[in-house]
Amino acid sequence: MACRICNSFTEEVLNLGLTPPANSLLDSSLAVQQTFPLVLELCESCYNVQLRDCLSSEELYLKYLYITPESTMLTRHYRYLYGYLESSGYIKKESFVVEVGSNVGLFLKFIRNKVSRVVGIDPAENICKIANEAGVDTICDFFNSESALIIRDQYGVPDIIIARHCFAHNSNPHVLMKGVTTLLSDSGYLVIENSYLLNTIENNEFDQVYHEHMFYYSIRSMMALLNIHGLRLIDVMTSLIHGGSIVFVAKRENDGIIINPSVNEYLECEQMFINRQSLKNFADKAYEIRGQIGKLIKNLRNTGKTIYTYGATAKGNTLLNFVGLTCNEIPLCIDSTPGKQGKYLPQSYIKVIPEDEGLLNPPDYFLLTAWNYRDEIINKVREAGNYHSKFIIPIPFVHIV
Repeated sequence: MACRICNSFTEEVLNLGLTPPANSLLDSSLAVQQTFPLVLELCESCYNVQLRDCLSSEELYLKYLYITPESTMLTRHYRYLYGYLESSGYIKKESFVVEVGSNVGLFLKFIRNKVSRVVGIDPAENICKIANEAGVDTICDFFNSESALIIRDQYGVPDIIIARHCFAHNSNPHVLMKGVTTLLSDSGYLVIENSYLLNTIENNEFDQVYHEHMFYYSIRSMMALLNIHGLRLIDVMTSLIHGGSIVFVAKRENDGIIINPSVNEYLECEQMFINRQSLKNFADKAYEIRGQIGKLIKNLRNTGKTIYTYGATAKGNTLLNFVGLTCNEIPLCIDSTPGKQGKYLPQSYIKVIPEDEGLLNPPDYFLLTAWNYRDEIINKVREAGNYHSKFIIPIPFVHIV
């Protein structure tokens, strides 16, 4: 296959088998679902890691169930991200901010009183409806050069474009970049936040691989993408959110551009720890964790223990389907998102129920598929008076809390 950033040859890294789209929850336990290959591959030229087989944006996003949760951890992260952008001079009180893939607009809602204006753009009609009803001005469309022109004509030219955890969700990142270069002011900043390939590898986060995540960016691959479109990476910052994320800051190429030392510092570290061998180790660890979870669940079931999953997450569906767990082993999943409740997880057919219902009759164990909200979820369960249930944490290694 070919790298979708630089067009060089790629080779397979990890094959997770045939799975349905991770967010395609089912209305019925009898529903039939189409599955697609879930294969990760590496380009050794620009160190892009990508999915071999991509689904269309329409298949993935027009009826989208993921809603950014109201979370103490996320609010802390918004504060941290805004503080970094503000202290670095990338965002100011007079800034006009456009967020790509803004979902229900929680980040824009957090910063809107700190800047002059905010506008979001997201392709999911149901998601945009929620955002607009909450007072966050949101355009329902895919971001590209055409929709960028619409934003420019309607609202003007932004000082900063922010794309948080969505830049990996398009099979052709050049389309997104053309939207950026069409819209961004000459002196403006592009801020891309995404899961960081180095964290994904080091923390054994193979469950981050699903059909929406078409790219797993490194500094090298992001630099290659930016350079093609006349942009330069000027700063890098990392955070612990979602298992380890990286924030890339870029500007249009010009003679006076200043590169923050953080770029070379992170790049040197990355060149030491992201290579063909580390990716092989990552794949080997995925198969090891699969075996450990499968054996643990089987042993618990054989001793009469009950097990639910906690979190109807995309990463959780990758985990369940890769391990081969179904409603036969785990009958229920509890989740706080109303739109997911009453549905069934794809391929495993585990029924999703509300949190309060699940906590009224708790299991002996929760398989914590939403491990990135681990502390928040465990505290919620304990505060509800449940000191009985234990938690199986699958990532970065299998252990019980």
